[in-house]
Amino acid sequence: MYVQPTVWKSYTHRAVSRPQGPLSVVRLVVSTDGEQYRVVDVSGAHDGSWIRRNILLKLGIPEHLHSQFYIYPSEVGAYALGGALSDRRLFSHCRETGDASGSLKFFVSTSPDRPLPADSNYASQGVPVAVNRPSRW
Repeated sequence: MYVQPTVWKSYTHRAVSRPQGPLSVVRLVVSTDGEQYRVVDVSGAHDGSWIRRNILLKLGIPEHLHSQFYIYPSEVGAYALGGALSDRRLFSHCRETGDASGSLKFFVSTSPDRPLPADSNYASQGVPVAVNRPSRW
């Protein structure tokens, strides 16, 4: 008599499983200097290129310079804590660990260990382009 051998299949399970499609409410905290931060709402994003573009625009980086900038995982007070994120990895990172309270932090620069120059006037530097105050007289 022939007996069919038992075959065990192994399956991998991801710790966090979110439905496919656009992101739910996700806010990111981003910086170009590790000191001044901006909150970027990427809720509803469908891909990493949309997230990247919105991060760079929020920081005031002109579109014609976007290709020169990289986005790195980071923490408050730090520069890059890992390699630059591709659009695919950026989206995956936001989907898997992003939340509404801004737990994900990113450093944006042309180099992983160098903040942008203070004279760049990008929004994250906290330098207003012009401040118009009404005259008292």
